[in-house]
Amino acid sequence: MVFAKKPTYIKKMDEVKTRFYIRFSAIDKPGVLAAVSGILAKYKISIASVTQKQKKTGHLVPIVMMTHEALERNMSKALKEIDGLAMIKKKTVRVRVEG
Repeated sequence: MVFAKKPTYIKKMDEVKTRFYIRFSAIDKPGVLAAVSGILAKYKISIASVTQKQKKTGHLVPIVMMTHEALERNMSKALKEIDGLAMIKKKTVRVRVEG
């Protein structure tokens, strides 16, 4: 007896939906979180948690976020826009979180 194999579909990377760990290096000043979260919302990315270490205003601080599931293409677009902000001083680190 011969069984027909089901065709395998491999998603394009921009179609993958997963949670993300993202770390920004931002100047510590009012409005940074609002700007970042506004851009994430624009691309339908929901924030699960945020951690920001306190330093002196005007200095560089890490902002760490975990997101709910989001499309890779939306995250790529959002991070490109976020990395273009004057208050973000280093390229954002993005790690996909599975499971």
